[in-house]
Amino acid sequence: MQATEENDRDSEQPREIAPGDLAGLMNAYPHVRDWVNDFEAKWGSRPIYYGPLDGDAKDVVPLNLIYSTKPPIFVHIYKPPADDEGSEGRTLWFGLEPQMTEEDEMIRRNLVEILLQEAPTAPSFTTDDEFEHILSGMIDRFTVLEQDAPLVSRSGKLWDLLGLEDKRIVVDEAQRERLRYIIIRDLIRNGPIETLLSDEHLEDIHSIGTLDINMDHKVFKSVTSNIRFRDEQLLSRYLRAMSERIGRPVSDNKPIIDGVLLDGSRINIIFSDDVSMLGPSFTIRKFAEETISITQLVKWRTLSADIAAYIWLCLEYGMSLMVSGETASGKTTTLNAILPFIDHNVKIYSAEDTPEVKVRHKIWQRLVTRESKNEEARVEMFDLLKAALRSRPRYIIIGEIRGVEGATAFQAMQTGHPVIATFHASSIVKMIQRFTGDPINVPIRFFDNLNFALFQEVTELDGRMVRRVTGIDEIIGYSKHSDGVLTRGMFEWYQPKDKHYFRGMFQSHLLENKIAAQAGFTNKRDIYDEMMKRSGTIQRMVDRDLTHYDDVFELLDIYYNQGWDAFDTAVDTWVGRNHE
Repeated sequence: MQATEENDRDSEQPREIAPGDLAGLMNAYPHVRDWVNDFEAKWGSRPIYYGPLDGDAKDVVPLNLIYSTKPPIFVHIYKPPADDEGSEGRTLWFGLEPQMTEEDEMIRRNLVEILLQEAPTAPSFTTDDEFEHILSGMIDRFTVLEQDAPLVSRSGKLWDLLGLEDKRIVVDEAQRERLRYIIIRDLIRNGPIETLLSDEHLEDIHSIGTLDINMDHKVFKSVTSNIRFRDEQLLSRYLRAMSERIGRPVSDNKPIIDGVLLDGSRINIIFSDDVSMLGPSFTIRKFAEETISITQLVKWRTLSADIAAYIWLCLEYGMSLMVSGETASGKTTTLNAILPFIDHNVKIYSAEDTPEVKVRHKIWQRLVTRESKNEEARVEMFDLLKAALRSRPRYIIIGEIRGVEGATAFQAMQTGHPVIATFHASSIVKMIQRFTGDPINVPIRFFDNLNFALFQEVTELDGRMVRRVTGIDEIIGYSKHSDGVLTRGMFEWYQPKDKHYFRGMFQSHLLENKIAAQAGFTNKRDIYDEMMKRSGTIQRMVDRDLTHYDDVFELLDIYYNQGWDAFDTAVDTWVGRNHE
């Protein structure tokens, strides 16, 4: 019977509430009902229920709406009137999640104590999803609904006082679900900031001491959260626990760490008061839970189908690439999106400080640096790249070049190992200056080994923030005459029309002099027809809404294992995950 109940629970889906049905939302989720009633009493207005958020929400006036993230989590966005005292023109972001009563908190402590006692006999698990399933089942096992067991103590201590084996705690159904949410949130997920990380529309989350948490929102730009830590001691405990969980323990001796959260978001923690004067702080840069595909980037106009086809040819034939741009320009997203263009039957090595690169190829060796007080136990990026070179992979992927490992990356290119990496620079001139200056110090004549560079930025367009590939430059080679690097622009983004132009027709050094012969073309200019053929097929994929990463990867797998004709046919017949 227990297994059946668990299966029934697992099959349940959060109730879908139609946009506009605020009453239905409040009826289905008591914590939303309580919030709306309290908000209306305080602010004198009632929000609308928007449903799943989209870009049109920014035009809602007055801005007072609730949208869904991951039920039972919802978000209330509210912009107070300009004359509201203390609003300071801020847009307020309220995370709505089940709230604990005093009785709930007492029961939670007793229930967690029981769960810890029973943990040694619980089934083993290898993933967080398995852990969550097991923990949820244990919560059902050690709680009992009021109508089913009237003699079991609500405090859960009767079994202890009487020496009985029945450890179950009496709860009502709504109480059990609140307990389930809070216990799983704190033991498996992200604790007090779960509502923040559940909102895929948040990009950067900034917390400084016990001040309000501020975020960058994809739709509403800068917003201020209702979530804050009530004292520095609680914040310090939380950050210490979080850092230990991600394998990068923070301490007064090592007050600054970078790491990756369970959902792939990047976190930077500054722990010590004498370093962060306003108290311990953290910044989270969120990444989409699902890897963004190249066709999705084309659909978003981050780049064009022509750019995608050009990159496809370059990566298929082993060209080295730098994905470059300033902070938050989307470099890592673009890097992950283009990796399926690499031959699916080759070996790939990745080397990173924080694991962000996502590779679906069958042969992928993922290397990550290791910090240690013991110098002999420390593994740095330089060590990872040396190890990768010994294994002769087809591609070496470096999550981000920051320092002296940049010189090693160019040495790898010299030995015939193509490299893909991200780098902080906004133009080809600045990129070369940074690589050839301190602390990287790559000799300028080594730039012959880098084939091309893609530049990306985040900018404002029609009142919204967008990411765009602003250009692609080929590196032709080092010129002794000018003691400089010869480059040629291939693509250019024209902001007034939000359009990418291919400037390299019949002028591409890479396509004509490096790739055409490898691709088997006797007339090297036929390579442009090949590029346009691929561009047209990518556009067909976009038009058919084949934008899920797995669909794109599997279609390209057909290309690399069955050839163009099978791939081209599959594009027209593929039933994508977006259509299921």
